[in-house]
Amino acid sequence: MFIKKRLFIAAVSLIACAGGMTAPASADDGGASISSWGFPGEGSDWQPVTYAGGQITSRSTPGEARDDRGNILHAWRGADNDSIWISLNNGPAYSLPNAQTWTPPRVIWTDDGGRGNFRIFHTGTEGHVYQHRVQLSPSYQLPATLPSWTRIPNDTRTTDTEPVAAAALPGNSFMLAWNSQSTDDIWTMYYNGDTGTYSSPSVVPGARSKDAPGLAAQVGTNGDPAPWNQVVLAFTGTDNYVYMSRQRYGTGNWTNPFRVYATGTPGYTRNGPSVALSRSGYGVITITEDRDNTIGSYMISRDGGWSGYYEENSFALSPGRTPLAVVAGTDLYYVINGSAGGKSGVLWKKVYDFAAMPTPSAPQW
Repeated sequence: MFIKKRLFIAAVSLIACAGGMTAPASADDGGASISSWGFPGEGSDWQPVTYAGGQITSRSTPGEARDDRGNILHAWRGADNDSIWISLNNGPAYSLPNAQTWTPPRVIWTDDGGRGNFRIFHTGTEGHVYQHRVQLSPSYQLPATLPSWTRIPNDTRTTDTEPVAAAALPGNSFMLAWNSQSTDDIWTMYYNGDTGTYSSPSVVPGARSKDAPGLAAQVGTNGDPAPWNQVVLAFTGTDNYVYMSRQRYGTGNWTNPFRVYATGTPGYTRNGPSVALSRSGYGVITITEDRDNTIGSYMISRDGGWSGYYEENSFALSPGRTPLAVVAGTDLYYVINGSAGGKSGVLWKKVYDFAAMPTPSAPQW
């Protein structure tokens, strides 16, 4: 296998910062300053994602989430069936009752002040959106009886082959985002964990896509060095380029969507993106490139800027499947269903630690 390196310098003037990175471009710039071959220090040590029976096998990219004690829940669509399977801490796999889907499940954890709730969302085979809420036992094990699904209200539905996006929010709350079943609009809806009620769904102004969006939120606590205090929506536009919109937490108002790209790179995809945010003010929008099915990430920051496009450095391929970007604390991980490093199937690797970055500017609105 040969090694390549691409490096494109934009026309915008940016200030150099730590770790070989560049300061973020703003939404008004022509593009981020650089496209490079991997994050600084990024390895190529892909490993299989496992449960008690071995490597997870699936026809889509799994979902995963961690609670505040480090317990991790994986959820995936079956390899030879449409059931949804879950595993806690790489243990035995169990199927969720009555769940059938043609799409990747999405997993979040919401904090209720106690053990919290793992929430697994999926699109049913008829397009409605469903949730399984799984609360661990007092000994932090899966419950003896897994709950059945509940249908998300307000006639929430999308194309039966597109997943829903979900982001955890404080107070046991969350937000959902999905592509319209009949148009190219993107809808969102907020669930208030304190009252147990949903808001009315609303369209994100100017956000149009033929694919599932990505959604993430980060709201700071006392221990966060550079909190976002916002929700970030990423989506593939109808022109196949990547766009971002932000919402200040608690306001309900979205910024105008703007294109995120690195000057001189193709920068387009025909799949929806994944988005993940760290507690240090940085995050990523991760895509499968349309030109060759390799993957990469735009680094974004809480002020609304972005600082470059970082191609995965081992030629990992994820054809037709959106790679999952996961942030735990300040560490960035990739999860794919494809091939990399001589391995295939559902794989993961650690990519970067955002703690190496300087503190970004405060959010700009």
